[in-house]
Amino acid sequence: MTTPPRPTAVQPSPIVLHQWEASPFCRKVAHMLKFKGLPYEVVNYNGLRGIMALRLSQVGKLPVLDVKGQRIQDSTRIARFLDEHYPGTPALYPADPRSRAQVELWEDWADEVLYWFEGYFRLNDPQALAQFITLMCAGRPKWEQAPLKLLLKVAGGMSIKAQGLGRMSAENVKAELLRHLDRIDTTLADTGWLVGPTQTVADMAVGAQLLEVVRTSPLRDEILRRPHMARWIAALRPQHSL
Repeated sequence: MTTPPRPTAVQPSPIVLHQWEASPFCRKVAHMLKFKGLPYEVVNYNGLRGIMALRLSQVGKLPVLDVKGQRIQDSTRIARFLDEHYPGTPALYPADPRSRAQVELWEDWADEVLYWFEGYFRLNDPQALAQFITLMCAGRPKWEQAPLKLLLKVAGGMSIKAQGLGRMSAENVKAELLRHLDRIDTTLADTGWLVGPTQTVADMAVGAQLLEVVRTSPLRDEILRRPHMARWIAALRPQHSL
């Protein structure tokens, strides 16, 4: 009598992060996954391969996360999904309603305001732009850097001008950014984190924007010379490969 074969265990589908190498929003999601201790795979859309990202979501933007048979776009929606579906892991949002509201305000500010400062100096500083293009074309043929640079200069410049920062002088934009950095440094003086005594998605969202500045721009010195921010950046760095 033959022994029937044992059924093989069905392995869960891996979490897959579709990303651009130098996107602060993609870095934010990678930080969240590492913070929660969730293993994941990465698919990069660097260089001109980025055109393929248009097929992944209705808005054609990254990050996009494939998890549990679902496809989620937008870093904030991904954060909420992860807290809802992985409750046994460290929470990204506090349970206390008031603290959660503060975290969400910081997250929204990072994604909708601070991002434009990061983008402004990335496009207008030759050193930052060169490093950004190199990162965005990692693993791709070198010839792709020139058309990608032109595309980013044109499309990015138009977006920043429409947003408003592109209509201001560089001196005024920098002065406003420095005021933002002072506010962040003052906020961090209490607990070392933006909201409450532990790390939250507020730190991940703001940190993802500023870590890109630290990685590519001479403005890193303005961030790192502020003592509370320097310690905060050091604490965030283990979650990021810079």
